[in-house]
Amino acid sequence: MSLRKRLGRSLAEAWFDYAPKPLEPETIRKAVVFIPKSIGDGMAVFPVIRALQARSLEWLGIVASARNAAVFEPLQGDGVELFVIPRDRDYRQVRQTARSIRQRCGRVDLCVDATLAASSPAIHFVGTLKARMNLQLSSSTMRAYAPLCNEVTTELPTTPLPGSWSRLMARAGIADVPARYELPIAAEVEEEVIALTADLGRYVAFNLDGSIPERSIPLDQARRLSSILHRSSQLPVVIPCAPGGEPKALELAATMPDVHVVPTARTVPVPHSAAIIKHAELLVSPDTAAIHMASAFDRPTLGIYLAEPSFWQPLATHSRTVTASSLPLLDDQAFEQALTELLALRATPEPAEGKADS
Repeated sequence: MSLRKRLGRSLAEAWFDYAPKPLEPETIRKAVVFIPKSIGDGMAVFPVIRALQARSLEWLGIVASARNAAVFEPLQGDGVELFVIPRDRDYRQVRQTARSIRQRCGRVDLCVDATLAASSPAIHFVGTLKARMNLQLSSSTMRAYAPLCNEVTTELPTTPLPGSWSRLMARAGIADVPARYELPIAAEVEEEVIALTADLGRYVAFNLDGSIPERSIPLDQARRLSSILHRSSQLPVVIPCAPGGEPKALELAATMPDVHVVPTARTVPVPHSAAIIKHAELLVSPDTAAIHMASAFDRPTLGIYLAEPSFWQPLATHSRTVTASSLPLLDDQAFEQALTELLALRATPEPAEGKADS
């Protein structure tokens, strides 16, 4: 971070900081989760949501981004309300959202800042909302956050995010909940995907694109990897994709009879892709959002990474990872070897319940 940015951050922290009340979990009736980030960040924060729901709150607000709002839409109702900030760097809108929540709900008991880095949008939001208590996972020195936050962050430097959130909720005395990604899918979306893939039978899912161009697999490479995937699994390959990736997926499917694109009339592709992954035999992906979807539904996963994963590794029971300095440089043999190992793991029967391995 440049000196100018550090200075601006310090000034914002000083301006918006305040002294909160002591952390008292039994007094939480109204809470807000601030997570205007990516799909993966949204899925990772579900331990916080489930812990707060275990407290039988009167009201829970989730402040999301246009990118990850679809993750939370199925939760709306029964005291859960969703707020969407199209651009988290629009600080005026961030502050206006905080003021609107405060005007409608009065003093919020707890705000959980899930942006991880004590980001500038979070500073503006937390300082404007002025909840009685605040939690976060970062090394922020703002007084507004409970001191135990930094303790948990220091203890778990490379723990996957759901584990860190779960630990924080337990240490804060809110609730002890499982450390896992979640992505609720509306019943009608899941039924649509099941119907559209029925003729294929069992299939594997191959996600081609990530949130940035560097995590997208070029078409020629997609042909090679799809061929390996079909040959090794003996199953059809289904490409889950957003509208932006659909032309490449359709071109791939047009030249490879064992590759399929499942059409949808829905304008929000996230639940549709999640349902495809949920019902796949396994997932191959260079994008962590799709990998987290597979973790949420415990689908075997082969993750393709540009560096060794730490926070963002697959959490499915069966997984393998391969790395390359860039996706075009991914070694096909390393990919096939990892896939072979994953298929062997998937084919191994689980130990009978109540019996230890010999």
